Amino acid sequence: MDLTSETTGIREELLRRFKESGERERMQDILRNKLDASGWQDRVKDRCQRVIHENTDSIDKLTVDDIAESVTPYARSSVPEDIKAEVLEEIRKFIYRSLPEAGN
Repeated sequence: MDLTSETTGIREELLRRFKESGERERMQDILRNKLDASGWQDRVKDRCQRVIHENTDSIDKLTVDDIAESVTPYARSSVPEDIKAEVLEEIRKFIYRSLPEAGN
């Protein structure tokens, strides 16, 4: 087995364990709660409302996809760094717990 297919297999197995163990849902809950506590959700909601108000002349043509496309870059870039770091650290811990021991 070459390194690429081995890496892909390990990644797929980790993702399967991440989902089946409930860790994915736990991470989503942590992220959602932290984003809410930081005011991030309110800022993104405000940005969505601004996009809608800026497009009142074509409101009948504005779709949810249009709003999401407009707001997504802002939403991603405005996630507080401490929240990103904490969630990434939790994911790293899960990966280290899930990887087989070296040499096994």
